[in-house]
Amino acid sequence: MNVLRGLIVNATGPVGALAREALCDHALMTLDAAGTDEAGWEAFCSRCAEQGLLFDTIVHCPIEAPGPEGVEREILSAWLTAKFALRLAAPGEPALLTVTREGFGPVAIDADAAGNAIRIATCAAMLDASKAGIRLRSNRLALSPEAASEPAIAAIRALTDRRASFLAGADVSLAPTAQTGAELSLAGKTVLVTGATSGIGRASAIEIGRLGGHVLVGGRKPDLARETLDLVREVGGDGEFLALDVTDASAWAAVAERIARRGGALHGLVNNAGEARNQPIGELHEDVPRFLNHLNYGACRLGMDSLLDVLAAGEGAVVNVASVAGMRAGFAGSAYGGSKAAMIGLSQSYARAVAAPRGVRVNAIQPGLIWSDSVIDALGEEGARAFRDMIEGKTPIGRVGAPDEIGRFVAYLLSDAARGISGQAIPVSGGLELVHP
Repeated sequence: MNVLRGLIVNATGPVGALAREALCDHALMTLDAAGTDEAGWEAFCSRCAEQGLLFDTIVHCPIEAPGPEGVEREILSAWLTAKFALRLAAPGEPALLTVTREGFGPVAIDADAAGNAIRIATCAAMLDASKAGIRLRSNRLALSPEAASEPAIAAIRALTDRRASFLAGADVSLAPTAQTGAELSLAGKTVLVTGATSGIGRASAIEIGRLGGHVLVGGRKPDLARETLDLVREVGGDGEFLALDVTDASAWAAVAERIARRGGALHGLVNNAGEARNQPIGELHEDVPRFLNHLNYGACRLGMDSLLDVLAAGEGAVVNVASVAGMRAGFAGSAYGGSKAAMIGLSQSYARAVAAPRGVRVNAIQPGLIWSDSVIDALGEEGARAFRDMIEGKTPIGRVGAPDEIGRFVAYLLSDAARGISGQAIPVSGGLELVHP
């Protein structure tokens, strides 16, 4: 059995203690006094080389030094960790997680400066690593000063284990939450997944079932829904089919009424149903953006509005599946990218203005290229292969994603372990958005 090895930088502080707990399944080493000194890093690397040590997981914890000088030390410490991670990272797709502190009031001046510098520096280091053939999964976790320890430990663990296998270049913030409620299980929870008859939706339904959730498969194709439910039951879960055209307000109202009759609470909603069409803007008729906006944005809004009461009753969570195309403009992406950008903006504003007062969390995720039969169906074998080669050449971890990688992260965001995560847009793309288009 392979032993996972972890390195925690600046482990003597309070965040270091959380990282130790999160990586309790790793053989751990720490680096403290030399964290802001290149000579110390060189000596540490030499010792590791002598012992043949490489690390599957590296976590950089904040120094938490005050004032402008502290900011400079914080940035340098994270920069040196990212630099030497290229020499200390194990083969495969090792994880580098940089933990920073969010600030409020005057303290935010320094915290924001450090966090923003570290975000760019560590992402750039990951791009440099990819040029050297090192597939480093570098992400950042920003902790609120009042973040409870159990959710923080759960977040560190989730961002370094297989649930983050396709996260690279992502920023996640953890807000203050109750100390209890870091449970990963979805047992006793009911979750509605739209577009669950294939791809990301089906993989999400399976993972929700594996974690004990009752899956409501919303869609228009009963035969494919039954296939999904069979797969859910194979992993120990259960569920049922709900006839649902996501663009039909009356269909959503019927779903809400049905949930209300059977107990009145919904614990999760995954708005995954959607479509993509990419053509240069000069070749598009207005019917295309009209259709995509109605489906990708309008149905998402309709679903949240229709189910808000039952979601509030279940202290529920919503995950809206957008796309990296909604993060940066790309060639031939005016209609599709615009519709997904609308989803992202909706998710963030809805979380603040509508959902939070009702005790409901809302997040958006932005998958990159996720390989499935639908890609081949849309592009043909030769076209799909060429598209995959192009995307893999741009993606920092050098590959496309699989639906189950998205499903695992969706299930985490639905769980109580992610209770401090809301109003966020999180790329799950292997870092594609950093160099897209």
